[in-house]
Amino acid sequence: MSTFLPETSPYMKRFLIGALLNALGGGLTMPVMVVYLNQVRHLSMTSASLVLSWMAITGLAFSPVFGFLVDKFGPRPILLISILIEAASTVSWSYVHTVAGAYLVGTFIALGNAGIWPPQSTLMSRMTSEESRQKFFGLQFMALNLGLGVGGMVSSFIVRIERPETFTILYVLDAVSYLTYFAFIASLRGIGGRLEVKDGEEENAGSYREVLRDRKLIKLSIVGIVMMTFGYASLDAGLPALLTIYGGLSVSHLGPLWAVNTAVIVVLQISIMNRLEGRSRTRLLGLVCGLWAAGWFVIGVGVSHPGATFFLACLGSAIFAVGETVWSPIGSSLQNVIAPEHLRGRYNAVSGLVWVIAGTLGPALSGVMLEHALVNQWLGIIIVGLTIAGYLGTRLRRELTPFQDGKIVSN
Repeated sequence: MSTFLPETSPYMKRFLIGALLNALGGGLTMPVMVVYLNQVRHLSMTSASLVLSWMAITGLAFSPVFGFLVDKFGPRPILLISILIEAASTVSWSYVHTVAGAYLVGTFIALGNAGIWPPQSTLMSRMTSEESRQKFFGLQFMALNLGLGVGGMVSSFIVRIERPETFTILYVLDAVSYLTYFAFIASLRGIGGRLEVKDGEEENAGSYREVLRDRKLIKLSIVGIVMMTFGYASLDAGLPALLTIYGGLSVSHLGPLWAVNTAVIVVLQISIMNRLEGRSRTRLLGLVCGLWAAGWFVIGVGVSHPGATFFLACLGSAIFAVGETVWSPIGSSLQNVIAPEHLRGRYNAVSGLVWVIAGTLGPALSGVMLEHALVNQWLGIIIVGLTIAGYLGTRLRRELTPFQDGKIVSN
């Protein structure tokens, strides 16, 4: 890793290992969440999907608060508290039997999630310089996906629809992974605290009013919402249901499918990141949207051809993964390159809000349309949405300096 990222410190290595182990737990549960609520706890597909949307809406309320807390107290203490909330909430999924119970647990999950994203991104930005930040975010994404993929493979060997206790095992293991992550973050002493005010300087507290005056941030957020709604949010919420209900696949196929996605990311991430240096980030946003749209198209063709569903789903997932390898280093780095240091927590909270809003719209759209068997229409909306996001992404170039757009690499 030191050859790829010479600036690597022991703190960065420790952080990446902790993130990888935490992602292993997430990979155990993420691919089967909607399936669990729908086919094991017998919530309707719409109800199960709307639970995810409720989690996103709840996160929408919490995220700005955490952004303020990160700027006020520093990212590390906020991250530690949020991880503990997430660990306790995750294991509670195994006790859910009703719609009300699912909404209650989902609320606490949303609280923990909202408190993890802003401090984690802010902590990462403090560990490295701007010149190395893009690669560091890319490595973190690779570790995340490696963990999710391996976890998904393991879950496919454990979980059985007819045995609810197998899902309990997954949620307990996921909670343990959060506690492991807690231990790694707790070991990062000396970084991630409150910013110190230098002698002769006044503390600049900043406010969300200042954040919302930044046109660059607002436009980047709009692009992100459209991309994530029809990209990640629809993939996570809709793909498992699409393939198991309309594609004829079993739940055990989902683990290998996510593993294909992960394998592509792990194999290609570093190579692709090296090729991104000095290239326009806004043009790359357009490329990402094109790849994601192509991936969804291939998946849709697979659902229409029962004999080739699994193969084409894997191919579509692989194409989507190539887009992810481009998105991972540029998405967060764009957010942080335009963020003033004293507002970095709030800027990353806005980035978290993008995921929250997309996480509200994506599952709601997926659940309603799949419940009513509007498969082709749903896929068509996704592809058109990604096309629009790609166009808007390329137009962001007018708002950025060449350095912010990534076309100039400082020495």
